Amino acid sequence: MNALFKILSKLNPIKPDNSNYIYRPDVIALSFAAGMASLQKSGWNVVPTAIDNTSPAKVRNILRLAHKAGMKFCDYEINWGNYQKYFNNAEYKTRYPDYYRGNQVEKSLEHYLTLTLLNVSAEDIFIDIASEQSPIPEIYRRLTGATTYSQDIMYPPGIKSNQIGGDACSMPVPNNFASKAALTCSLEHFEADADTRLFDELSRVLKPGGKVCVVPFYLYEQAATQTDPTVSATAGVIFDPDTTLYCAQGWGNRHGRFYSPDSFYQRIIKPVQDRFKFEFYYLQNAADVDPSVYARFAFTATRL
Repeated sequence: MNALFKILSKLNPIKPDNSNYIYRPDVIALSFAAGMASLQKSGWNVVPTAIDNTSPAKVRNILRLAHKAGMKFCDYEINWGNYQKYFNNAEYKTRYPDYYRGNQVEKSLEHYLTLTLLNVSAEDIFIDIASEQSPIPEIYRRLTGATTYSQDIMYPPGIKSNQIGGDACSMPVPNNFASKAALTCSLEHFEADADTRLFDELSRVLKPGGKVCVVPFYLYEQAATQTDPTVSATAGVIFDPDTTLYCAQGWGNRHGRFYSPDSFYQRIIKPVQDRFKFEFYYLQNAADVDPSVYARFAFTATRL
């Protein structure tokens, strides 16, 4: 353990985890149909399908609405050769053969895009937010020499080695602690006002000039939430008022927020617009990488 880890561990001793948050329950209490019925009975507008923000027509309309709202997207072409080089150097097949088996192209592409958009280097202190079991911290540390941390609400509160446990909206680290951070398939899971509070916290945790990357950026034609009712109907999930719930059978997740351009401005940009510069990317050839890839948008926010 290096000196930085030792100092932080002393400042933030490990405490028992008393969180009631359960990401994916071990026992499914309701069927899909019963879960949808329960959500409808609670007054939610329910749609019995997943959200489509990847088909060409939907993407065109989302970009049109974003442009109308003043959200400027840069066309980003994924370099297939560089992605392949990253995939091989990261050694997913040998070190992480069971990591998202069947969906490893999507996940490794998210990791590659994050590494590229953030330009992570040996001088960086990097936090992978809502990391769960992601190999990002190990891969980035090995490939770049950066000091890396994984953060997740499911870890014991405090800091142990390179794990930061507890609420991402209140991290037990000093001001200006990190230079880079990322959320890969994570921001959408921040319930209630946690997404807004997260960016307020990142304005404290990131150094001036520091940057956070979010990929995929779940943007849609209107503000909506995707859920698997077998998980969420009995979990007391706090959905956004007046949101439409798109029920995705077999998805296994309790909450996935899709922003409209306006809701993203109101929830994320407006509260921190004096502290961050946002840049948006349309991953124009994402479907060409592999048909299973569902990332279409990404964004970075640079601390001012």
